[in-house]
Amino acid sequence: MTQTIVYILIALNIVTFLVYGIDKWKAKQGRWRISEATLLMLAVIGGSIGALLGMRVWHHKTQHKKFKYGLPLTLLAQIALIALTSCRTKQTVELSAPISIEHKYVPEHSPNVFLIMYDAEIGKDPLLKAIKEYGCEIVYDYRMINGMALKKPEGKTLEETMVYFKKVKGVTNVEYDHIIRLTDPVKPKLEIQ
Repeated sequence: MTQTIVYILIALNIVTFLVYGIDKWKAKQGRWRISEATLLMLAVIGGSIGALLGMRVWHHKTQHKKFKYGLPLTLLAQIALIALTSCRTKQTVELSAPISIEHKYVPEHSPNVFLIMYDAEIGKDPLLKAIKEYGCEIVYDYRMINGMALKKPEGKTLEETMVYFKKVKGVTNVEYDHIIRLTDPVKPKLEIQ
C-alpha cells in the first residue's frame, strides 16, 4: 500500500512538472492557458515538488505570490501531514500459536524492596551498619544520587523495616519502590506544598 502511494506521488509530481512546462510553452505561443487554479490544485493534491521544480526550471509563475509563497507552504504542510500520519501508536502482533497468560494483580509497589536516600555529608557508613545489623540486602547502590534500593529481611514486614530505617542517622527519605508498568497510562502526579 505504501509503495503504491509513493509511485502515485512520483507520477503526480512528474505530471505536475510537465504541466507547468506546457503552460509556460503555451504562454510563449500565445495559446489558451492552463488555469492557475489547476496548477495550484496539482500541487495541493501531492504534486508540490513537481510544481516547485517546474517553477524553477521553466521560470514560470515565479513572480506570482500565490505560487512563490503558497507552494513552499503547501510542501511544508504536506511534509508535516506525512510526519504526523506515519507515527504509529499501536502495533498489532500476530502470534503463530496461542499463548496462555494468567492475569494477576500487580501491586503499586514492590512487596520486598524499598528505597532510601541519605545525606551526602553524613555519608552512608551509618546506613551500611544498620543494613548489616537489620539483615537487609542491598539490591542497588545509586551512587550518583546518594540512595540505595534495599530488600527487607525474611520475617519482617516492609512497613516495619521502612520505619526502622527512617530512624537511622543520615537517612533523609525512605519510600516504596514503585512498580511502573509500560502498559499503564501516564498519570500526572500533583504535589501540594
